[in-house]
Amino acid sequence: PGGDVGNRHAARCVFRDCPYPDEKLRKDLSERLGMSAQQVKFWFQNKRTFSKGKMQRCHTQNRWVENERLKTECQAIMLAMQNNTCLKCRGVMVQTQDTSERQRLYTENMRLKEELLHSTAYLKEGLRRNGMSLPWGCY
Repeated sequence: PGGDVGNRHAARCVFRDCPYPDEKLRKDLSERLGMSAQQVKFWFQNKRTFSKGKMQRCHTQNRWVENERLKTECQAIMLAMQNNTCLKCRGVMVQTQDTSERQRLYTENMRLKEELLHSTAYLKEGLRRNGMSLPWGCY
């Protein structure tokens, strides 16, 4: 609304409660503020656009701050990993020998790989006897 400070204040108060006024409310406002209904309509459109832009800038700023926080946290984690330090207490981590579970899994993995090689060789031999072969890219 026009240059009158009271008019702008009144329009902002209405906008706060009702950012999408219907035709009746716009007509009432135009009479109270001494403006055309078209001017009131455009003022509300502009105010909504401005408010949306302001909100988006605020969200962008918040995301930027969060992104910077995450970058810093990531750098700290990477540094701790490089220096073998504990993330919680920042103390030096002692390198221990493989646990029995890790050793068991390693042994099982080796056994399964060996079993796969034997099975593949057996399959190839059977296919070869029957004049067939494994498709390209298969073991």
